[in-house]
Amino acid sequence: MTDSILHLKKGVRATPSKASSRGRLSRGGFDRPHHGNGASGGGTVGSAARAAAAYCVRAVEHGASLSDALPRNTRDLDPRDAALASEIAYGTLRHRRLLSVPLQKLLLHSIPERFDAARAIILCAIYQLAFTRVPARAAVASAAGACAIMHCSNMTGLVNAVLRNFLRQGGHLPDPSTLPEAVAQSVPDWFWKKIHEQYADKASSILEEENERAPMWLRVENSKVGTDEYLKLLDEAGLHGEPSPLCPSAVMLDEAEGVMEIPGFDRGLASVQDLSAQLASPLLDVREGMRVLDCCAAPGGKSAHIMDLCPKAELTALDVSAERIERMRQNFARLGRSPRCLVADFASEEGARAAGGGYDRVLLDAPCSGTGVIRRHPDIKWLRREKDIPVLAQTQARMLDHAFAALKEDGVLLYTTCSILNEENSEQARAFMERHPDAQPLPFKIGSREGRMLQRLPGEDGGDGFFYARFRKALS
Repeated sequence: MTDSILHLKKGVRATPSKASSRGRLSRGGFDRPHHGNGASGGGTVGSAARAAAAYCVRAVEHGASLSDALPRNTRDLDPRDAALASEIAYGTLRHRRLLSVPLQKLLLHSIPERFDAARAIILCAIYQLAFTRVPARAAVASAAGACAIMHCSNMTGLVNAVLRNFLRQGGHLPDPSTLPEAVAQSVPDWFWKKIHEQYADKASSILEEENERAPMWLRVENSKVGTDEYLKLLDEAGLHGEPSPLCPSAVMLDEAEGVMEIPGFDRGLASVQDLSAQLASPLLDVREGMRVLDCCAAPGGKSAHIMDLCPKAELTALDVSAERIERMRQNFARLGRSPRCLVADFASEEGARAAGGGYDRVLLDAPCSGTGVIRRHPDIKWLRREKDIPVLAQTQARMLDHAFAALKEDGVLLYTTCSILNEENSEQARAFMERHPDAQPLPFKIGSREGRMLQRLPGEDGGDGFFYARFRKALS
C-alpha cells in the first residue's frame, strides 16, 4: 500500500475461506434473493458494471441524485450490465449503513475522503456477497477490476484484502437484532427518531417497509381501453397484473418490466404510475369544461390522469423546470394529450401571477422530503437532511397560499405530498386552514378510510407513502 494510514486490523488475514455463507434474505433489513452476476461476474465487462454502481454510490454520497447518476454512468454499458449496475447501486444505497458495519471492523482507520472510490467499491461488493448469489470469486475479482476503471489502482490490494477477510469471517452481515435499529434499517439517526416520535408502535414496520422493493404499477388509460380488456393484453404478452380495488385504472405487475415490453405503452394505452399517486386525481372530481391547474406537474402523471378522467377539461400543467416541461410534453404526445404547459416557479409571487387565477380545480402536489417513496429512491435517505424539513414546509406553505388564491369561489384544492412527515402533511394542512378561514375541509373516502385528510404509509395496499388533503373555497 502506498498510503501508510490504511491498515487491516491486527490479526485479520487476507486469505479467503474455501466456503462462505451468505446473509439470509428477509424483511428485517434484507432483500429477497436475487441473481445478479451480470455478464460473467469478472473481467472487463463485469468490472465495468461494478464500477458504474460504485460511481453512482459515490455520486450520491457527494450530493447527486441516483436518478441523475445512474443513466450518466451506465449509458455505455450493454443492457444486461446496466441492469446489474442498477441493482447493485440501489441495493447498496438501500442498506448502506448496515453494509458499513463489517467495513468498520475490518479496517484500523476509515478510508480518507480522497479514496472514497475504493470505499464505494467495497460497499458494493459486500452488498453483492451478502445479498445476492454472485460467486464470491467473481465479486472480489470484479471489485479489483473496478479499481482500475475508477482510477484508484493503488487501492486494489486493500479492496482485495478487505473482501477476502469479509469472506474468511463468514461473508455475512451482523444479525440486525444485535444492532441499533437505525443501523440495521440503514437510516440516518434523525429520521429514525422522527419516525418513532410520529408513529410510535408503527415506526419499526414503516422502516422495514422502506427497505422493500416497490412493485411496478401501471395506470390504464380508461378513456381508451377498459382495465379488464387491458389485463387480457397483458396475458397475451406473457405478463400478469392484478387490478386494485381502490382505483379502476391501477394494475400491479407481478414482475417489473421495461416500458417497451408493456403492451400498448407506445400507443398511449398505459403509463407507469404508483397506486398512491393514482388515487389523487380522482379526488379533484373534474368535469367537462372546468379549468384545472396542476401547480407542480412534473413528471406529468397526475396531469395525464386528469386528462384521462376528463378529456374535455382545460388543463394547465406548470413546472419550474423547462427541461421537465419538455419531457412532459413528449409523454403527453405519447398519450395523445395537449394541455397548456407553462414554465414558472409557483413558489414565487411572479410564478403564481404567471399561472393566473379563476380555476375550478387546483392540484398542488408539493415539493417535499420524498420520505414516502424511499422504496423507489433509497438515495433520499442520504440526500435529505433534518434541516431541510422546515425549509420545505415554508415553501409548501407559500405554494398553498398561491394555489388557494388561484382558485375560484366554490372551487376545490387538493394538496398532496409523497412524504410521511407530519410537518409537511397534517400540520401543514391545519396551519393552512388557520390562515384561510374560507378554506373548508372537504371529506373524502379512499377504500374503507374516510376523513378530511389521509396519510397512506409505504407498502399500504402495495402503494407508496402519500398524503392527501382536500379543501373547498367558500362562497363570500
